[in-house]
Amino acid sequence: MIFASIADGQIHDSEILRLDVWDKLAILAAVGLFFALVLLCMVCVLSPFCWLYKICPFQYDKESQVSPYPVPGYGATQYDVTKDRPVKGKRRGRLGSIKEDYSSEWSDSSGPTIIEMTKTSVRSPPSFPDSMFTDQAHAILRSADIEFSLKYDKFEGKLFLKIIQIKNLFLQDINAVISPYVRARFYRAPKQLFSFGKEYVINNLDVEVQTKMQKASENPVFNENFQLVVDQRDLPLYTLRLQLCDFDKFSRHILLGETTVIVKKLDLPDETEVTYTERMELPVEEDLGEICLGMNYLPTAEKLYLTVVRVRGLKAMNRTTNTTDAYVKVVLMHDGRQLKKVKTVVKRSDLNPEYDETFAFDVPSQELNNVYFCAAVIHANKEQRQHRLIGRMYLGPSFSTDAHAHWVQMTQNQRKQVTCWHKLHC
Repeated sequence: MIFASIADGQIHDSEILRLDVWDKLAILAAVGLFFALVLLCMVCVLSPFCWLYKICPFQYDKESQVSPYPVPGYGATQYDVTKDRPVKGKRRGRLGSIKEDYSSEWSDSSGPTIIEMTKTSVRSPPSFPDSMFTDQAHAILRSADIEFSLKYDKFEGKLFLKIIQIKNLFLQDINAVISPYVRARFYRAPKQLFSFGKEYVINNLDVEVQTKMQKASENPVFNENFQLVVDQRDLPLYTLRLQLCDFDKFSRHILLGETTVIVKKLDLPDETEVTYTERMELPVEEDLGEICLGMNYLPTAEKLYLTVVRVRGLKAMNRTTNTTDAYVKVVLMHDGRQLKKVKTVVKRSDLNPEYDETFAFDVPSQELNNVYFCAAVIHANKEQRQHRLIGRMYLGPSFSTDAHAHWVQMTQNQRKQVTCWHKLHC
C-alpha cells in the first residue's frame, strides 16, 4: 500500500509511505478491537450476566418493567392487567414449571417451618367453610352379584375369564349414580412343600385387568374376555379377586365391593366354560403402605407446593428379587379435570423409599378450596416395560378425614409446610 502526496501534479518519492506486514496486522487488530468493544458494550447493556454489567452506566432496568400482576398459570383462571381482580375465562394456560426454586419467594430468610401432624390432630379436623366434606364422599354398596365364566385350555396353557354382568345392584343411597367397571386381579401364591391346611396368602399380585367403564348404569353388562397364560401345574396356586369399582365425579377410583375365587376349589373341567355367580361383599381394606406428604401455600406468589417425603410399608412387586421399584405420580385436579402431572424419580429395590422432592403448582387463592391432589405409588416394571399401580390416595378438602384435616391445616398455616402420613388404597 502506498500513500503519496501530490503537489503541482507531481508525486514526490520522499513523501511515499510504505507499510510492511506487521503494520498491516496492527491496523487490522485495532479495527477488530474496536468492533469487539462495541459488541461488548451492547452485551453489557442488554444482559446482566456480563462481568462489566455492574459498572456499566447504561444498564437496562428490567425491574421497572415487571408487571405487578401474577403470570397466568392456573388452568381455570386468567388475569386481566386492566383490573385489580382476577376474571374468569375459558383460556387454559400452561402451569408453572416443575421443581421450581422457591427460596426467594418466602417472606423470611429462614424458609418454611415444618409442622408434622399427629394422629390426634388428624382425627379431629376443624371446620372448613364452603366445603362439602363427608367421611363417606362416595356411594356405598348394599348388594350386588357378579356373573362371570372361567375356562382352562391345557393345550394352549391359558385361563380364560369372561366378565358377563353385574346383577341385583343396590346402593345405600337410592339417588346415587355410579359409573361402574370391574377389575380382575390374579394373585399367585408361592409354592409350598407343607401348607398344614393354611390358605394361601393373597399378597402377590401377578396380573391385573379391568373392563370398560359403563356410564351411569345400574345393572351393567360387560361381556368382556381376558386370558392369562399359566402352566397347568401352577393353576392351583392362583386366586382371582373380582372388584366392583366406581369412577366418581372427582375422577376417583372407588372400590365398592369384591369377591374372591380360589381356583383350586373350582375343579375346572378341561375345555369347558363354566359360568359362576358370586355375591359381592364389602371390600376388605388392604395394607398397601403409607405415604408422607407435605403441603404449603404462599398467598403472595399464589403457589401451592407439594412435597413427596417418603413411602413406607410397600409390598414386594418383583417376584424374582422380592423388591419394589417405586415412584410417585402426583396429579393436580380441578372438578374432575387433570391440570398438571408430575412424578418423582424411581427408587430401585426399596420397600421404604425416601424422595424429598417438591413440586410447585400455580393456584390462585380463590381456587384453593376447589383443587385437590391424586398421589399414586407405581411400580416401574423394568423387565416387562409396564408400570403397575401399588396404591393411591386423594388429598383435598372434600375427601376422607385425614385428607380433609391435612388440607385445613395447610390453609390455616400458610407459608408453613404441613406434613402428614396417609394410607394408600387400591
